[in-house]
Amino acid sequence: MDLPRALALVQRHQGRALRGMGRLAESRVLLEAATAFFEEQGEAYNQARALTDLAEALHDAGENAEALTKITLAERLLTPAATPHLMYLAGLRLRCEAVA
Repeated sequence: MDLPRALALVQRHQGRALRGMGRLAESRVLLEAATAFFEEQGEAYNQARALTDLAEALHDAGENAEALTKITLAERLLTPAATPHLMYLAGLRLRCEAVA
C-alpha cells in the first residue's frame, strides 16, 4: 500500500469520525478530498465508499438534494456484487427522500 492511498483512507475514516461528532464542515472537507483521490486513482469501490460517507454528512447537514446526487454517483460505481453496500445506499436514499 502506498502512502498517498493510505492517507486518503485515513482522511475517509477521520471524516466519518468527525461526522459522528457533529463536525460536519470538517468532515465534508476530508471526505471530499478522499473522494477526489480515489476518483483520480480509478478506485471505484473506495470512491463509492467515500461518496456514501459524504452523502451521510450532507444528509446530516440537511443538504438532501446534494446527498442524493452523491448516492447516485456511488451506486453507479458499484458492481452488483456489492449487494450490502447497494442496500445501504438504498436505505440512505430513502432517508434523504423522506425529508427532501
